[in-house]
Amino acid sequence: MCGRIAQYSRPAHYVEYLGLDNAALLFDTADQRPGFNLAPGSHPVAIFSDATLRRVHWGYRPAWASHDGLPHTVNARVESASQEPYFKSLWQHGRVIVPADGWYEWRQDEGGRQPYYIRLQAEAPMFLAALSNACLGTPAPSEIGLVIVTAHPEGGLIDPHNRRPLVLAAAHARAWLDQSQPLPAIATLANTQALTAEHFTWYPVSDALDKPGADSVDLIGPQA
Repeated sequence: MCGRIAQYSRPAHYVEYLGLDNAALLFDTADQRPGFNLAPGSHPVAIFSDATLRRVHWGYRPAWASHDGLPHTVNARVESASQEPYFKSLWQHGRVIVPADGWYEWRQDEGGRQPYYIRLQAEAPMFLAALSNACLGTPAPSEIGLVIVTAHPEGGLIDPHNRRPLVLAAAHARAWLDQSQPLPAIATLANTQALTAEHFTWYPVSDALDKPGADSVDLIGPQA
């Protein structure tokens, strides 16, 4: 699964690596929290197909699910999202990118439950495939949110949940955003182009990550 991310770089840094022209920030950067420990319920920056960057609630349920009392969800499985009632319309029209500097996973080690930080070996931003109902050209929904798309790790990553975020290289992230792409091409991209384990590195970090409100650069430092 993907339940905690780090998103602390300047938005312009993400835009530069993604190779977007004329990107526009639709939020006040002065209000930005450090972003070393973003969890579901927070408002990470998302990049939309019109090259706008917006803060969107991490968590989503369609209006019909809200009416039926069904829960919010924070992830969507790449294998099934295009057909699931929760996500089908978002897969077609609501593909966005959540830029990140890394994400966290917890593993049961000898000393107990240990958090790990996972980042690209290149120390560059990563681009997480995501879905949002804040779609262009549609009436504003009563609840706006996003989910991060997850995939099977295929071995080699530290992920006890047997899931990992779908991380795309910049060129594939731009294709994911391109609403003119035919859906079969998007399915092929999503199922074949995720960055593989050799692109990442990871290490244990402090369990201060578990403290409510913890958000500082110390969280991504290797555990002493």
